[in-house]
Amino acid sequence: MSVEGIRKRIIDDAKKEATAIIDAAKREADAVLKEGGKEADEYFERRKKMLEKRYSKEKDRTVLSKRLDLRKMLLDKKRRWMDLAFEEAYKMLTEQDDKTYRDLMIDLIAKVSSHHDEEVVFGKKGNETLLKEVVRGLNSKTGGSFTVSKKRGGFDWGFILRRGSVETNMSIDSLFKYKRGDLEQRAWEIFDADV
Repeated sequence: MSVEGIRKRIIDDAKKEATAIIDAAKREADAVLKEGGKEADEYFERRKKMLEKRYSKEKDRTVLSKRLDLRKMLLDKKRRWMDLAFEEAYKMLTEQDDKTYRDLMIDLIAKVSSHHDEEVVFGKKGNETLLKEVVRGLNSKTGGSFTVSKKRGGFDWGFILRRGSVETNMSIDSLFKYKRGDLEQRAWEIFDADV
């Protein structure tokens, strides 16, 4: 074989080997790209699910927050409504006419008293004549021996029954302070039943 033939054969072999290497490299590159694409798809799918989950949690949190805000607003409105109702009740009691006051005091004291001989400390409402009328009517109704205290209480409406060192406080301040929770509960039960 001539030098030219050998050279040609070496070049042909080199071309075949180069083509084989290039083809193998292309196959390997395609496999890497395919694997990379598959990994990228998996990564994006995982990322998508994570973002959807985060979005769902954020949406739930936002909805819950809005519901809590609405509930708080409703409770604030109910509280303001209840405050107005108690203010109106306070005003109605402290501004009632003498006859209504007298009759109500007689009924309340008769119900609260257990001995019917207590000293009655009245609040600021009513003059001496009216308070003596209350005690006379009370003694007549119960057959008791109630007396009017010489000192008045510092509260606007109601009374304190005193027997020795034992006192029963039925002043408006005491009633509104200690009974408000019960009264509010009853009012809301009635209100919720009507709604």
